[in-house]
Amino acid sequence: MNLTILDLLAGWGISFMLILTRIAALTHSFPFFGSSAITSRLRAMIALALTFFILPLAGQQHLGHDWSLGVLVLHLARETGIGLVVGYGAKFLFEAFTLAGTFAGRQMGFAMADLLDPVTSVPQSMIGQFWALVAILFFLAIDGHHFLVRLMLENFNVVPLAQGRFSPATAQLLVEGSTEMFRLALRLAAPALIITMMLDVGMAVLSRAMPRFQIFFVALPLKLTVGVFALVVSMQLFQALFVSMVADYQVYIVNVLTSLRGTGG
Repeated sequence: MNLTILDLLAGWGISFMLILTRIAALTHSFPFFGSSAITSRLRAMIALALTFFILPLAGQQHLGHDWSLGVLVLHLARETGIGLVVGYGAKFLFEAFTLAGTFAGRQMGFAMADLLDPVTSVPQSMIGQFWALVAILFFLAIDGHHFLVRLMLENFNVVPLAQGRFSPATAQLLVEGSTEMFRLALRLAAPALIITMMLDVGMAVLSRAMPRFQIFFVALPLKLTVGVFALVVSMQLFQALFVSMVADYQVYIVNVLTSLRGTGG
């Protein structure tokens, strides 16, 4: 039986394009893989390698005999959306640590010392960068990266090619994830925020009681010292809560992926 070019494109060629599109979106938005420290060329090589690895597992994908370029573009856009939704959903935990560090750093007086974050390429607090790196180290220490790799591979079993759909449940989960990110950030930053705010109140009372006292020259180094102590306390909090946070995080990502499962169209 002779296979035409159209038959080839309707099978493995379609599967290759759809898998590559979803993997490219995932590697762009995933933690670690989406870092600007990883060059675009390396990210493209990773996406191609994963695509060739997944292609035999996903099998051939047929769009029907009446498929057209417009249908193919719609399916590629769908796979891109699925990859971005799953990838950005997977970043909420790490963004919570960055946001918590930003809250604490500004309260400690580091607002004027923002640096360029190599991960997001935008100005970030030094404390935010530090806590983000701590979160990554904790995540790697408990083999959390294995979950991300399995997620990248198994998502094609949960959401087959050309069969995903964006439901209201997906949007609701993304909103809940972003809300939980802010709530978690406040919980993580609470020790540093409370201690430094108490110090601010004490300095304000001392300033009113002793108007001639140069409170600024005492408050700044004292605030930094107390802030460093608060960071040490927060590190202990991280170790106590991180495993449970990662467990909730994994359940959340699985729920997001499950909400994308549909019958295609």
